[in-house]
Amino acid sequence: MTQLSKELYNEGSVNYCFAEYPSAKIFKKHTGKSWFNHLLFGDYVKILNTDIKNKRVRVRGRGNTGWMKVAEIRKDRILEVNFVDIGQGDGCHMVTPDDQHFIIDAGKGNNMNRYLTWRFYLYNKKKPMSFPLNAVISHSDLDHYGGFRDIFKNKLLHFDKIYHNCLVERPGNLPFGEQKDNSIFELVRTSDEMKALITNGANRSGTRSTYCKTLNTCLKHSENVEFKGLMEENKYVDQYEKENKIRNKQFSMRVLGPIHEEKSGRKFLRSIKNTGKDKNGHSLILKLIYDKVRILLGGDVNSEFGEIIHKYYKDKGELNELVVDAAKACHHGSNHFNYEFLESINSGVTVISSGDEESYGHPRPDAIGAFGKCGYGKRPLIFSTELSRSNVEITLSKAKELNKLFNKVEELTKGLKTITDLVEAAGVRKKITAANKKINSFLTKYGMINLRTDGKRMIMASKLEVQSAHSKWDIHNLEYSNQSKRFELIKEH
Repeated sequence: MTQLSKELYNEGSVNYCFAEYPSAKIFKKHTGKSWFNHLLFGDYVKILNTDIKNKRVRVRGRGNTGWMKVAEIRKDRILEVNFVDIGQGDGCHMVTPDDQHFIIDAGKGNNMNRYLTWRFYLYNKKKPMSFPLNAVISHSDLDHYGGFRDIFKNKLLHFDKIYHNCLVERPGNLPFGEQKDNSIFELVRTSDEMKALITNGANRSGTRSTYCKTLNTCLKHSENVEFKGLMEENKYVDQYEKENKIRNKQFSMRVLGPIHEEKSGRKFLRSIKNTGKDKNGHSLILKLIYDKVRILLGGDVNSEFGEIIHKYYKDKGELNELVVDAAKACHHGSNHFNYEFLESINSGVTVISSGDEESYGHPRPDAIGAFGKCGYGKRPLIFSTELSRSNVEITLSKAKELNKLFNKVEELTKGLKTITDLVEAAGVRKKITAANKKINSFLTKYGMINLRTDGKRMIMASKLEVQSAHSKWDIHNLEYSNQSKRFELIKEH
């Protein structure tokens, strides 16, 4: 019998591969059109048998065992950026082509922790994961870092590096430390500097102590974690410099902001004497570069600092540094944006992360209009986690069901503390796990925007309101054009 080529899968104790562009089906049989599941470009697949029958092989993926077409599998991992629906705030999970995991902001609540539990199937696990995660905290707004409280408390997760924007919010009259007039001088760059601040009890008590308390929590399960403050002068995240390659393709993480200045030989970040606007405007801005694709992750950059950033790169003759193919919208689609900054970004894809329970009305109508007007091409794509979640599946009855599940988990967890019988306790834990699986699955299925790319081809996908006979995803395909030097929309909807 014909065997699957070793060029299409990875050998080991478990043989595995990934779904090919733009998507792939797991069929019920080696013949016929009936399918179990619909996979996205880059989804992990386990090869169960290398025998080829009717141009299909036996596999397991996303909880289903079945058959995949040989033409729909690939050997190499791609870049995966999952914009998780964490409600009001930002949070995404990035998997690099060399299988490094980055949590880039985590929202305010526990949705990101629930997502990670679902993603890595951490239910009833006792040992920590075999590999560490990395974190990027764009700035000290609670709806960007608050979710790390549950993540850092999770004994199954541990961290290697935590990157931040050099500003550490703390109690006292000077929220970012030493500041004179419009200059913030206390820039926290090293791990020792950060640990000295967050282990200081005075910084973990009182108003504005939450940020230090959250970061200090990480030390419990990741005592050797390295904190690294980044500014534009770093140019790149260490180990992901311009020269870095993964399978002969450039993979870099460019640091575009915050932008520092110097006075009397001392470095500082400019202040406009507004704590909220200062920390938002000095968000850590990263540009991912993978072969031909460029992706911007920009925190909460506002109108004031958008203008500063635009002028900085314009004066240097480097406005092209801001141009990208896909961008996470700054500040959840707020109307506090700088138009020239958006024009320079000129992204063909914009992802807005926002939630229902907020008083800001994000995303704002003028922001949505500007994203479209400043976007690349005749039909730039705009995605919203809030809109993706607001589908027919989320009815009043579904909301009530979810609320009951949350209440059930809380009630069972509380009751578990008083149970002494081991068998009874095991039964309660089983019920808690079952309820959490339902909650986590729902939170993960709806609202998440999936970006997958091999550097020349890219898909943007969100779950359909109702699964059709042919698909369960709304998928948009984009491919790099040698003529325009940009990613062009191939499959229009």
